[in-house]
Amino acid sequence: MNYLEETEIKLQKITMRNIIGLYLFVFLLGSGCSTRINTDLGNEYGFSSGSESESNPSMITVQPIEIDSILDNPGRGFSEFHGVELPLNQHPTSTVAYYRWTWAELEPAPGQYNFDVVDKAILAAKAKGQTLAFRILPHWRESPIYDSSPQWLLDLGVSRVAVTDGVFPDHNDALFLEHHERLVRAFGARYAGSPDIDHIDIGSVGCWGEWNTACCEKSLATCELYYPTEENQQAIVDWYLQSFAGTPLVIPIGGAVEYAVSNGTGWRADCFGDYGMFDINWNHMDDTYGPATADPLLGEAWKTAPVHFEVCGVMQDWYTRGYDINLILRKGLAWHMSVLNAKSSPVPEDWRVNIDEFDKKLGYRFVLKELSHTAIIEPNGTLVLNSQWENIGVAPIYHPWHLAYRLRNQSDQVVAEWTSDADLREWLPGYHEVQDAVILPGEIPAGTYFLDVAILTEDKTTAHVKLAIEGLRTDGWYEISELMIER
Repeated sequence: MNYLEETEIKLQKITMRNIIGLYLFVFLLGSGCSTRINTDLGNEYGFSSGSESESNPSMITVQPIEIDSILDNPGRGFSEFHGVELPLNQHPTSTVAYYRWTWAELEPAPGQYNFDVVDKAILAAKAKGQTLAFRILPHWRESPIYDSSPQWLLDLGVSRVAVTDGVFPDHNDALFLEHHERLVRAFGARYAGSPDIDHIDIGSVGCWGEWNTACCEKSLATCELYYPTEENQQAIVDWYLQSFAGTPLVIPIGGAVEYAVSNGTGWRADCFGDYGMFDINWNHMDDTYGPATADPLLGEAWKTAPVHFEVCGVMQDWYTRGYDINLILRKGLAWHMSVLNAKSSPVPEDWRVNIDEFDKKLGYRFVLKELSHTAIIEPNGTLVLNSQWENIGVAPIYHPWHLAYRLRNQSDQVVAEWTSDADLREWLPGYHEVQDAVILPGEIPAGTYFLDVAILTEDKTTAHVKLAIEGLRTDGWYEISELMIER
């Protein structure tokens, strides 16, 4: 039997549906989609360009092409400090804008809350493609105008002691607790659950809001007396838990961190990279953060709430002291860091390649490995989508964003869109399988349609997260495959 006779016999075995399926396969092959495409028809007739898949004549399997670039995604990466923006040749793109505001600045008079300062920071962050994180603190002189705790509070009789950069108030004073609780609840009522807020840093205690007495060089005994009791520490944490429901929270290591984490917060540390900056026989990395992350409670917190760090000094200090940058960065990834605040300071040029590779792994990084879907479907029919994903970052996401699909016609008009029931907050590093099925609207005309995928914002209006695959469109969606609707 010659080649033409063999081909004729094969073609006679193809049903009308498979002819259409084969046409669709060839159409996909030449459409320019950034995927590898497999069908049982393609395998049988020599058109496959990827791994073998289970034989199923009604399904198409696509394998998007993975990319290796840095993804400037919300809630992971580097943060900008107080709006200071450096050129990209000196500092990675910042995805989070981080601010600290004193109580005096946020409540200049009793009950008069300065929301405007936060609103302006949100607008500035959004203009740069960032979300906002902030800390409210009762001690820290930000400028000559705002001196730690508000003067009106001190005039009420709340005791304080002069310390570095301002005054340290009595955190156990009933008036301090009463008015500070009102402050936290007022800002929670305005910003809790806002998609513009990445996280809130619980900083209502101690020097610089870091839950310590490090600023009390000459007044340590008084500061220790004014430091909140364990009961009051837990009460302060509770204010944030109740007031900022729906917003990720972090708390500095120290103080009530165990209580906070056990109730669902993440944590942060403000001296990342310290390998002897203060004492040659002691450092934060080995003697504080290492033991903390070995603790089952803190060590597992990253699975449900973020872990954030701030550099000790600036990176140039590390470079000058001869620190091992690769060791420092490995520790950060091992501790499942999502965001690093480098204080808007330049990255040493010799380390930029190391920092960029580190940036790729911070937080989450989603790869769509494979998508199998119904190839040909009738209106009111069920479209099946089985997808395989991998999170190759070191942490999940912490916001309720949505995995979504849509169909576009050849005129680029969206004719159907829907979201998956998958909870992306459960996507820890590793593989994840998602099975979805949707009934297509009956009014969709017959024809060939593009199948897109995206991760949307909380309100499902905007594509929000870049994937580590090719196919990104200008609207943030990814063109993955095509399918046919026939009557």
